[in-house]
Amino acid sequence: MGSEDIVTALRRVPLFSRLGDEQLHWVASHGRQLHFPAGARVAVQGDPADGLSIILEGRTEWTRKVGEQEAPTGALEAGEIFGEVILFLNAPYPTTGHASTDVRLLRLEPAAFWELLRQAPVLGRGLMEVAAQRTQAQEVVSTQQPGPLSPGQMVAGLAPELSNPASSANRSATRLRDTLRLVSARAMALGQHGLSSAQRGALLALPREAADRARATPALEPLSRTLREEEVGTWLELRGMADAWDVAPALVASGLDGAWLDSVARRVGEALLRDTLSWLVAAVSGDVLLAEVERGSARVSALVEAVKAYSFMDRAPVAEVDVHEGLEGTLAVLAHRLTGGNVAVVRQYAPSAPKLRGEQGALDEAWTQLVLNALEALGERGGTLRLRTWTEPEKVVVEVADDGPGIPRDLMPRIFEPFFSTKPNAAGLGLDISRRIIERHGGDVRVLSEPGNTRVQVRLPA
Repeated sequence: MGSEDIVTALRRVPLFSRLGDEQLHWVASHGRQLHFPAGARVAVQGDPADGLSIILEGRTEWTRKVGEQEAPTGALEAGEIFGEVILFLNAPYPTTGHASTDVRLLRLEPAAFWELLRQAPVLGRGLMEVAAQRTQAQEVVSTQQPGPLSPGQMVAGLAPELSNPASSANRSATRLRDTLRLVSARAMALGQHGLSSAQRGALLALPREAADRARATPALEPLSRTLREEEVGTWLELRGMADAWDVAPALVASGLDGAWLDSVARRVGEALLRDTLSWLVAAVSGDVLLAEVERGSARVSALVEAVKAYSFMDRAPVAEVDVHEGLEGTLAVLAHRLTGGNVAVVRQYAPSAPKLRGEQGALDEAWTQLVLNALEALGERGGTLRLRTWTEPEKVVVEVADDGPGIPRDLMPRIFEPFFSTKPNAAGLGLDISRRIIERHGGDVRVLSEPGNTRVQVRLPA
């Protein structure tokens, strides 16, 4: 493909749609074209990061090796990218990609990738969104999964899992301190206008409105977000804000758009508009940074709690265990998660289910992890949590089910993988903890999922 053909192809990539002609030509001239015939490998799990790859033509399919099995993880086609996550993390490829058709890539080597981000900072935000969305057989059985983590593996896995959110929270807190100083300075500048009580009331309402919109507005897809940033940036630029394109992303992240900014202009008037916007941008940026601190802290907290549960290693005395009493005990422990009225608990216990020989405390921990997983899947919208037991020949079956959104089919092979989770701020150890405990008792864990019906079944020897 010639340079102009590559530029034309890049314009069809949502991530690059906002770049100007000069920047697109820079990408085309600094990228290296690669061609892979159908069946060839385009990347190998475990290989080091080699750059950002943009698929210009064709389709690729990706797999991840779990134990001795190759599990499919998804497909990428023309207009999509790969390699951005491992560049940000300086990590090896987590999956292997094959060309399912003839494939043509444009690859930016790491040095060119970082230079592009320096020249076009807005691209970094889009790349991070793509990375966050990506950092993702109808039935999966626990015995197909690798064995439990050794202490060394646990430490190796925990180090980046704890370091990343902790470092992110620390960076955000540092920036938040500077932002709060800026909010105060800009508030003082507004005060120099000799505001009336009505004007002060109108101004004080703005951050609250922005916060309410941030909570109520769903996250935008990367392309929609880029278009909204362009709209807001243009609005600000037309009103003389020198840093319009730097502050537009923070406003959009808070759910603000041109229509809302028009309403601000009408309420405060032209004389106050520029200082009002400067103050409001600082206040909104502070809210965004505070949310980042909260997310990082929540992630660290979730990991610490999960590791406490994961360390449930010491064997306790074996005794007769009533699974129904264990399930009811779990509901009592988690009563604070059930008191909001948005989760209905349905019990379907088999009266004939025999008692088991096992470790009461360990099995209680397994039930707790499974119920917590179901509650996290239901989220704030709530739904139905169903606890069911029945018997099979020489087995007792315990099922914990929810009517949440379900687990995407392509992620099912990874659900027992330590530190992997489909939910934000979850530690990704719940199913692995339960699996280890159940297998220690000679049983297995099976997960069946479709939208509106996820079931985790535990089979234990009677």
